[in-house]
Amino acid sequence: MDKLYFETLDFTICRSENYFRWLMKRDGLTRINVYKAEKEKITGIFWCKEYECVCEKGDITCGKSCEGYKPRNGIKGCCVHFTNVLYSHCELTTLYL
Repeated sequence: MDKLYFETLDFTICRSENYFRWLMKRDGLTRINVYKAEKEKITGIFWCKEYECVCEKGDITCGKSCEGYKPRNGIKGCCVHFTNVLYSHCELTTLYL
């Protein structure tokens, strides 16, 4: 898997190096400062890939009542959009085109 980076400290979604290469080409840049993303697991917290947000386990909006809910086994249980891997901001680095 590609390394992931955050565009700023305010961003909650990290992107691949390829995304930032595309961004540099689009904006005519030769380098960009970004923050490395480091994997982190926090008990009771998860990331919803469908809505791109952090949620708490047991939250009543997650599960059968969610419009994006799609069980991994096609019947019931854990949603395909659920991941317990979160990413935190790490050191500032520069990517070059």
